[in-house]
Amino acid sequence: MGSRSLAAAAIAGVFLFAQAGRAQEAPRATGPGPATTSKQPPTPAPKWFTSLNQAQAEAQKSRKPILADFTGSDWHPECIKLWKEVFNTKQFNDWAAKNVVLLQLDFPRKKQQDDATRKANSDLAAKYNIKVFPTVLFLTAEGQPVGTTGYQPGGPALWTKNAQNILNPKKPAAKK
Repeated sequence: MGSRSLAAAAIAGVFLFAQAGRAQEAPRATGPGPATTSKQPPTPAPKWFTSLNQAQAEAQKSRKPILADFTGSDWHPECIKLWKEVFNTKQFNDWAAKNVVLLQLDFPRKKQQDDATRKANSDLAAKYNIKVFPTVLFLTAEGQPVGTTGYQPGGPALWTKNAQNILNPKKPAAKK
């Protein structure tokens, strides 16, 4: 954009900023000083690995379990809801950064996927006996299953509480 166009846009107050993949109008100044906004920038999403070997290496290094999401990301309604309502939220991202290494094993119908990834994901689904989507499987760094869950309505607070209970089950009180 040339300096003349930039100046015209500034005068009109039509600056656009990209935030979370969407453009939004910048706040307009209402008095002296720069324009401000009360919105916090989105929390960066933790890295989702697409290879079990890479996730295991990170899990061993960080001493965290693996959250493996077996998903039909572009066609399965509950998989799409799980991502929209849980995995794409600040609360989940904050929880995941502290507690797990993320692994997405996708079985798309529309998105392009290379043959090696498709085969690796199918082999893992067979190994762990995955029959439904979404299946979220918690694994040790060595690949041993710890527990499983899937989509549940209620948002990130309920989902992460359930996940935490799978990772750290409460032991029953000792009988007296």
